[in-house]
Amino acid sequence: MIKFIGIFFMFLSWMGLDRGFSFSLVLFFLLGFFLVCSQGIFAHMMFVQREKVRAQYRRGR
Repeated sequence: MIKFIGIFFMFLSWMGLDRGFSFSLVLFFLLGFFLVCSQGIFAHMMFVQREKVRAQYRRGR
C-alpha cells in the first residue's frame, strides 16, 4: 500500500509539471520516491510493533 501511495505521488507531481516547474512538485516526487524505496523500512517497523504487542500479551497472561 505504501508503494502504491508513493507511485501515486510521483505520478501527480509528474502530471503537475505540465503546468510549470514548482519546488513543491519536486518535493512530492521525492516523497513518492522515498515511499517506493523504503517499503522494507516500513515493513520492519510494523514487524517490530507486532512483536511488542505479542510480548505485552504474553506478560499479561
